[in-house]
Amino acid sequence: MTNLSPPQSAPTDPVLQAAQQVLRVKPSPPRAWPTGTVSTTFDIEAPAGWPDGPRVPVTLHRRGEGPAVLLVHGWQSQAADLMPLGDALIAAGFSVWAPDLPGHGHSGGQHLAIPQAANALREIGRLAGPFALAIGHSYGGASLVHALAQGLAVQRVVLLAAPTHYGQFVRLAARQRGLDAAQTEALLARLHEVTGEHPDRIDMARQAEALSAPALLMHSADDTVVPAAGLHAVAQRWRGARWHPLEGLGHFRLLDDPGVLQTIRRFAAESPPPAALSAAAA
Repeated sequence: MTNLSPPQSAPTDPVLQAAQQVLRVKPSPPRAWPTGTVSTTFDIEAPAGWPDGPRVPVTLHRRGEGPAVLLVHGWQSQAADLMPLGDALIAAGFSVWAPDLPGHGHSGGQHLAIPQAANALREIGRLAGPFALAIGHSYGGASLVHALAQGLAVQRVVLLAAPTHYGQFVRLAARQRGLDAAQTEALLARLHEVTGEHPDRIDMARQAEALSAPALLMHSADDTVVPAAGLHAVAQRWRGARWHPLEGLGHFRLLDDPGVLQTIRRFAAESPPPAALSAAAA
């Protein structure tokens, strides 16, 4: 596997710089959690050559009692940013399990790729799952679907403003850095080598064809960070998915919008999960 940290004497490599841009996180300072939150830290394995080393510590926060809900935050965000959503679900009788993904919040490391985020979610599934509901925002939504495609057990799914194709995300980063076609292909190959999966294989539209859990897909038409068209297309290919378009909420305002929170609460309560899915039982 290729390490992303070249020798100091090595010439500047635009492909290497772009790979670092795609993987390097610039997070905000960790936020405090309310009294009564139970936070635990565990390690996940990283692929050979991963810039943060062979193991990365991940912190998981738990609040409330009742059926377990997994909350997954987005890129350069953290689990605490989903507190309004967590509070609404706790009030509805659920417990919330919210990890800080690697490189974010209270977790260790400085880098993240969707395969590593999905690895963390699958490990949480082994610790606390199966989940009555899982909710992913933005990059966290893409990571959640990747984990579902690899066996994470979830009864119902909510995606909020999620991007749908990791390869396209990488190509955007390549264009922003002025890489030509050959350099872009080299970048995709470099990330394949470092993460263990080719970015073009992380395609939610393809993954959705094999998923059947009831799903609620929500995206605002005025989102300038992630266009809504991709998630809308996924909704057409996911059996049991429900498309819920939004207006005027951008990429982040939907996280604490009262109407969005109420819609998610109703969706979560449509089919009460069995007691076996409760956090206490887990």
